[in-house]
Amino acid sequence: MTWVILSISAALGWSVVNIIDKYVLSKWIREPFVILIIVGIIGLIAAGGIYFLYGFQPLSNINVFLAFSAGILHLVAYAFYFKALKIEEVSRVVPLFYLSPVFLLFLAAIFLGEIFTPLKYLGVILLVIGAMLISLKNFSKISFGKAFYWMICSALFLALNSILIKYLLNFANYWTIFAWERVGNGIATIPIFYLYLSELLITVRRHGKKVISLLSVTEVINILALLLITIATSVGYVTLVNALASIQPFFVLIFTVILSVFYPSVLKEEVKRSIIFLKILAIVLIFVGAILIT
Repeated sequence: MTWVILSISAALGWSVVNIIDKYVLSKWIREPFVILIIVGIIGLIAAGGIYFLYGFQPLSNINVFLAFSAGILHLVAYAFYFKALKIEEVSRVVPLFYLSPVFLLFLAAIFLGEIFTPLKYLGVILLVIGAMLISLKNFSKISFGKAFYWMICSALFLALNSILIKYLLNFANYWTIFAWERVGNGIATIPIFYLYLSELLITVRRHGKKVISLLSVTEVINILALLLITIATSVGYVTLVNALASIQPFFVLIFTVILSVFYPSVLKEEVKRSIIFLKILAIVLIFVGAILIT
């Protein structure tokens, strides 16, 4: 059950990233695409470190291209996410991230031959529903406006990225695939770097180097979480790995409550009595789903 521990660890890491990103975006950064510049730079540094420490296993040209494509898909998925954030409230956008495992159910069955028992499929669906519910403030927060369709695209691209990674892991170790994906991701950030570098420099002038430092730490955590999920994918079913990672909102909720109580100046979120039942129901669904797929 190594993939279970790795998936949960990745979800824990991403929940920390979510909290820090929320703080940075609310306090310092006006343009979310600035974050993608840091993502690309840290990814390229990680790929270089892997090359010098472990080297790259040989891959055919087509598989190198597919690894590049996986990195580009990952970046485009986040670009769609940030596009949705610009036109809709974050509380309406984030829950839709967890539609990705639903796409994976079908794509992995078609392209990877991942077929499971009905109970495991039920577990995946419960995890997805629980993740969406725990991210909501009320049932009216699911929107079918323009942001909804951007997030559908984001979830689909994330699912396609996962399918490519699982396929490529048949030809090389996770270090090699992860590194080539980061190179593709970094190259894809070049247009964003060109368009938003001035915004990044303005942000640094206004708030100092602490912005870059905090974003860099955040993206290091994000890179480590991505590495963990890649390793998990190498030893487990990509459908179940990504479904289990959907417990991420549970950790976000825990951290949010702790910060709201002890460090309200950092993050303060009011929890109304009317949604306590919704949160409890979501947690139950998440844990039942996790038990069913493991």
